[in-house]
Amino acid sequence: MTEYDQTNINPSQPAVYAAPAPVVQEAPTTGFNFGELMTDETTAKDGVWVDFFGGSRLRIASTHAPSYKSKLTKLARANRLILDDSNPENYEAVQKITAEALATTVLLDWEGIHWPNPDGSVTYNVAYSPKLGTQALLKSDKFRDFVTEEAGRVSNFKKDLVDAAKKP
Repeated sequence: MTEYDQTNINPSQPAVYAAPAPVVQEAPTTGFNFGELMTDETTAKDGVWVDFFGGSRLRIASTHAPSYKSKLTKLARANRLILDDSNPENYEAVQKITAEALATTVLLDWEGIHWPNPDGSVTYNVAYSPKLGTQALLKSDKFRDFVTEEAGRVSNFKKDLVDAAKKP
């Protein structure tokens, strides 16, 4: 009788089964771990603090979050006549729409930002508002590029692989 032959097992004694041999799985030398692209939806929406110039910080949400995509779509629909390819103001309109969408859904807050006043003075540590955010995004290509780059960086919103394994 083999240990797998259950026809002659004595019911008064527990069955004995052989443990399966452990499977040794070596890490592949090629391929891609899809987990590297997974983001945490809450973090993508609520944003993360990233360091900016001079010790300032920006709280930035992901451009992949539904709130940004929805806002951008609504603004584009509301301005569809201006966005017509035959309109010479098309480029400026796209810039304004994008800046407003970023300032209301992606650039969520900032710390340590100083704002220039018309008289040449500076207001230190100005509080964030979407209106100021829109102005900053429109006035500085460098600032806009930084915000969009950080908002698109998957590693800023990385999903913990353990959390991913818990979901069905």
